[in-house]
Amino acid sequence: MAERQHTQFAYRAQKEMGVWDAPPTSAALALDKPASEVRALKYSANGKYLAWAIASEVRIMDAQTQAAVATIARAGVLDVRFSPKGTYVVTWERFSKPADSEASPNLSIWDAKTGALCGGFVHKSFGEDAIQWTDDEKYCAKLVAGEVRFYAPEALDQPALVLRVDGVSSFSVSPGRSPSVAVFVPERGSKPALVRMYTVGSFTRPTANKTFFKAENVEFYWHRLGTNLLVLTQTDVDNSGRSYYGESSLYFMAAAGNFDCRVVLDREGPIHDVAWNPDEKEFAVVYGYMPAKAALFNHRAEPVLDLGTAPRNLVRFNPHGRVLALAGLGNLAGAIDLWDRKSKSKICTIDAHGASLCAWGPDGRYLMAATLSPRLRVDNGIRIWHYTGAMVLRQPIDELFHVEWRPAPAAQFPQRASLSPVPQGIAVSSPAVSAKPAGAYRPPHARTRPAADSSSPRSLSDMAERKVFGGGRIVPGAAPIGASPDMLAKAAEKKRTRNRKKAKDVATTGEAPAPVAAVALAEPENEVEALKRVRQLKKKVTQINALAARRDAGEALEANQLSKIESRSQIDAEIADLLTKFSSIST
Repeated sequence: MAERQHTQFAYRAQKEMGVWDAPPTSAALALDKPASEVRALKYSANGKYLAWAIASEVRIMDAQTQAAVATIARAGVLDVRFSPKGTYVVTWERFSKPADSEASPNLSIWDAKTGALCGGFVHKSFGEDAIQWTDDEKYCAKLVAGEVRFYAPEALDQPALVLRVDGVSSFSVSPGRSPSVAVFVPERGSKPALVRMYTVGSFTRPTANKTFFKAENVEFYWHRLGTNLLVLTQTDVDNSGRSYYGESSLYFMAAAGNFDCRVVLDREGPIHDVAWNPDEKEFAVVYGYMPAKAALFNHRAEPVLDLGTAPRNLVRFNPHGRVLALAGLGNLAGAIDLWDRKSKSKICTIDAHGASLCAWGPDGRYLMAATLSPRLRVDNGIRIWHYTGAMVLRQPIDELFHVEWRPAPAAQFPQRASLSPVPQGIAVSSPAVSAKPAGAYRPPHARTRPAADSSSPRSLSDMAERKVFGGGRIVPGAAPIGASPDMLAKAAEKKRTRNRKKAKDVATTGEAPAPVAAVALAEPENEVEALKRVRQLKKKVTQINALAARRDAGEALEANQLSKIESRSQIDAEIADLLTKFSSIST
């Protein structure tokens, strides 16, 4: 039996970079690591090369043998990309324009084998769509001044082809042997937004055209053969006010122009993620308010499989299209559901809490999740699972910025009829148990101070209680430590006032409140409290006398005022009782 092909991944962190053989071997490779910080790291799409950038230069090495291939003496490079076949390297530095001259090119294209400069452009920001290639590397395309320009890599000074569409704001070149280009024009006034598709090299007539409203920007998702396109439209603001994240819709377009439609989703809310099955003409969508719904659709945008409802926001097919990962990353809990597409059943659920990246290895058997900085600066590291749910690698790495698999064709890793078990002899890791002592959370600024005792304030309300009463925590039913008699009297009076108000409401409306546990009225326990209570009651007697005088003069009083007059005898009795108690206390 032939030896199984090895897979590989590379990472960069604040203080180091590294290259590993992935499971089942899981071992770090010997590497001539740079002494300074690595600012960018990238494999070529065919997996042949690995490039990284440091402050003074860009280095390219053979990913298989780790032998040096070329060095590009360009300082300040912040991003590195390869052309589809790995023939060319694209570098980008931060844009700057001198006051006394024109801006120099900051996006450059180099020969990967020799490190020779082929040409360059001025580009203010860099991303996946900054410069795009056809799969055969015949053209690279760039959006310039509202038109899409196609350049031959060997002649970058002049465009070989130009696609002009009025108002174009973004574009996407398809993969495949017969590449197409899709362009997007946003809404203008009463005119709808549109997406048009052209065959590269034939821009006279579009092969497909789709118009729609509520689209300020779009994301393009091509099938790997370039035959079908999903267009995710988005607006920054939801005019209905139902969503903070704007509105989104999904449209299906065939490159041949013989079919297009809106993908009908049966749940309101944003569209979180979209992914094509690389082996079939079907796609998965995660959509709706949380908990979101996931479903599979066929090449006619018809739902064929409901994948359930859960807090998920990311979907990934493995390279063979057999296993599907539904993940809830970012601000969600980090659970990942693995589904067998063939049996239409869930295999397992993985706990990848804190992860901000999820990616399948090229063999389709191992799934990587990584916690990256600066989104999270604690518990950074790499975790890898076999698709049966067994964790096979856990590697903590401080301040991990980036990690990626080395690409390889899925054909190098033949797929079995049934899902294979975890390889024999591989070490299965158990989830790490935190060695930190259990206890209340302490903010970073307080972690270097001595631990506070149980009497220390733990919340703003606790601190407020301490400020008022000058003592420790308040125990329900007991007098606060350090409370003065005046403070105790005020608290007791508030309690009695609430109870009298409830009794008055019952007398006025005739409706008793729902039964509650009996509450005993607190009696004054010292002379200060008793005297305060007597003063308050005498003030009420004065108010009652005034009401009685108005009644005797023939004035019509309200029902609550009459009931207050009738309570005179109760108040007199309470005053007499308190005076008796005050007399006993004073003696």
